[in-house]
Amino acid sequence: MQLPVYVLRNGALVLPAQASISVFTPAIYGAYGVYESMQVVNGVVFAQAQHLQRLARSAEILGLRLPGDQALFSRWIADVVTANAVVDATLRLFVVGEDAGGEASVFIWPQPPQVFPQRYYTEGVAVITFLGERYLPQAKSLNALVTFLARRQAEVQAAHEALLHHAGCLTEGSNSNLFAVVDGVVYTPPAAQVLAGVTRDLLIAWAGRHGLQIHEAPLALADLPRWEECFITSTSRHIMPVTTVDGRPVGDGRVGPVTQRLAAIFEAEFRACIAAGQRK
Repeated sequence: MQLPVYVLRNGALVLPAQASISVFTPAIYGAYGVYESMQVVNGVVFAQAQHLQRLARSAEILGLRLPGDQALFSRWIADVVTANAVVDATLRLFVVGEDAGGEASVFIWPQPPQVFPQRYYTEGVAVITFLGERYLPQAKSLNALVTFLARRQAEVQAAHEALLHHAGCLTEGSNSNLFAVVDGVVYTPPAAQVLAGVTRDLLIAWAGRHGLQIHEAPLALADLPRWEECFITSTSRHIMPVTTVDGRPVGDGRVGPVTQRLAAIFEAEFRACIAAGQRK
């Protein structure tokens, strides 16, 4: 079965061809909207509460009134998963800003999961750096021109991802969070300067539970040669090692032990969450 079969729009299930918006909506010319992407495994939506909480925070930053609370959004998500007979998928949730006098439009639909080659995790990936800064970085908004251009440049250079930087500091990937290991210590840019991903936040919490602390601190572009290890995180990637930045190896150019340990911690906790969701 090809996904999506149905798209939910403000509680109503419609065919994909019917999931449209007016050319006059503010989202077209003002990028006025927020979104989330969630991973579904064995019918379980991973970290759904955390994603919906971030959606609410993003909407608040933009002054966008959501047409429902988290309980309503949860029911809508369940309807989409059931109607599309979802087992494994990426669930997309878009809230498009309201027309004058109207309310925001919510679209939820599943699409095939993004699966990366196993060698990306055993050998690491190559990334590039890209000069740019997202507007209101703490909001996961539809204003994504900078990240779009960064991803496109990464594709041109046959790189997996592009790392944004400005004012001499690396901040985040075009659609990922950034971590570096320096002198055996794990660092990630402060949450106030980036879009703090759900995977990022869970990793910090789970690592601490296992006795491994992750520190929030700016990552100076000039300090790249000091990095011993590097990895990026996102909903679809989980923990993905980075072994090359701008054509230069990170550390010895191999996936390092700290990255391996954190990936093992994350996967174990992730599997436990999915198993717990299946038992409900």
